[in-house]
Amino acid sequence: MISAASTQSTQGFRSEWFEVKGAYGIVKTEYSDLVHEVLRQQQKEAAESLADRLKDSGTKAELTKEQKKYLSENFDPENMSQLEYQAFVDKLCEFGILDEADKDYVGYGVKGCGLDLTPLSHVRTGASMVPAWGNPMGYTQFFSSSRGNVADWSKYMASIMSWSEKAGSWEKGPETILFGKIRDVLDAIA
Repeated sequence: MISAASTQSTQGFRSEWFEVKGAYGIVKTEYSDLVHEVLRQQQKEAAESLADRLKDSGTKAELTKEQKKYLSENFDPENMSQLEYQAFVDKLCEFGILDEADKDYVGYGVKGCGLDLTPLSHVRTGASMVPAWGNPMGYTQFFSSSRGNVADWSKYMASIMSWSEKAGSWEKGPETILFGKIRDVLDAIA
């Protein structure tokens, strides 16, 4: 199901593949394989794009003194609402720490409301290693699981290791690196 509010790209999809019901498009059974193929291609392109952006911009979060001061005065890392978190991520994009396209990977959700969103092109299957000892709160990739404590949530999300078929080993994936940038910023302003 694809919501009308979704940022999901419609490139590659055909309208006849869906039955529209209100704000949603439900995939017709006979087109299921075609839709999955388009989603696999979008997932591959999104992952490559994210990996390229991270390679170009590095993994360090560099802020000026003025930016640190602004963030520390306007955001409480241990108590943020969804809207405050979105404003925080917007500022990180403005400051060049994150890219606008990174929002889909860091629990940004749907702008202006408390809804979480997982763009279909970013849904991944595969193995991950998560530190069970470090997740007593049951954190997930969704902001709502943070219960407002973005400091602890970002630390946990920055610790997840994913299996890389390409490298044949466990490594920090692009999403983990992005959460690492958020964690670094929060550490810098604490």
